[in-house]
Order: sequence, then C-alpha cells, then structure tokens
Amino acid sequence: MRRLIVGCVTHDARPEPRADRTLEHVLACAQAILVTEGPEAVTFAAVARRSRVSRNTLYRHWPSRDQLLTDAALRYYRVREAPPGTAPGTVLEFLHALRDSLAVPGTAAAFTSLAAHADHDPVAGEVLRRITDLRRDRLAEITGPLSDAAFARIVGPLYFQALVARRPVDDSLLADLAAQWRPVGR
Repeated sequence: MRRLIVGCVTHDARPEPRADRTLEHVLACAQAILVTEGPEAVTFAAVARRSRVSRNTLYRHWPSRDQLLTDAALRYYRVREAPPGTAPGTVLEFLHALRDSLAVPGTAAAFTSLAAHADHDPVAGEVLRRITDLRRDRLAEITGPLSDAAFARIVGPLYFQALVARRPVDDSLLADLAAQWRPVGR
C-alpha cells in the first residue's frame, strides 16, 4: 500500500479519495481554530467538534496533539505559497509574494499567535522554525545558500512592518530591501 505524508505524519494511502478529503477537512478545521483561538485551542476535542469527525479518527491519523497542530500550521503556510515551479525569480518578487501572503486574512494572526506561544509551547516554536526554513529555502532558490542571519536581514524589516508595527508594507520598502541585498562572496 502506498504511503501518504501529511506534514510530519505518514498515513496509509487509501484508494478512495473520500479519506483524503476528510484529512484535508480536518486540517482546515484545525487551521480555523489556530487562526481564531490560538495554538493552545487546537485540541482533539475542539477539532473533532468543529470537523464532525470522531476523536478516534483523529488519533488514528495524528497520534499526538503536537503532530496535529504542526500539520495544521504547515498546511496553512503551504496553501498560501506559490505552487512548485512558479517560484519568484528575483529577491524583489519573493518579497512581494511574502508581503502578499502576510496580507491574507488569518495569516498574520496565525503567525503572531504561534510566536506568542513559542516560549512555553515547544511545538509552536518548532512550527515557526519549519515555516522559516521553508521560506528561507524558497528564497535560497533565487539567491543561493543563505545563512539565518542573511535571511533575517532580507525579510526581517518586512516581518516587523507587517506583524509588529501592523503597518502596510509598501513597494518602496520592498525595493529598498531587495536593492540592499548583496550575496556574500559573489
């Protein structure tokens, strides 16, 4: 039997698409809870209630709440990213795509909620690291290898403006960030 990987959990693939739709529905419900109530509210009971799926079904696919939360957050990130093969071609295009993804309702709330809980919830911290790694890897497709510090210099001001100051991120800021970026050793 073929194996299906959803986030960090591997599931037995099923010949019927209904099971895949159920998994996607559950993750969408978990995402909605994450965005509206925060990571601590993503529990088996809450997700089962919202998705109208039994807790036993949830436990069969996600042995722990941590795995369910991770899959929900990573799916939330992935459905808002450009599909593979359509990656931005320049640093400026990457920054525009990142800004646009942060402007989608719920994205900033999910991101800041995870950040607020990262100090006392190791799973929230791990999810943030994984999202950061995915975004850094996407940018590295354009720039070549990037250290954490180089990635932070490129995207940090955008995150600050959008998530901390809660101000619009205008095109001139993105153009300045892209213009200031210089590859090391090239």
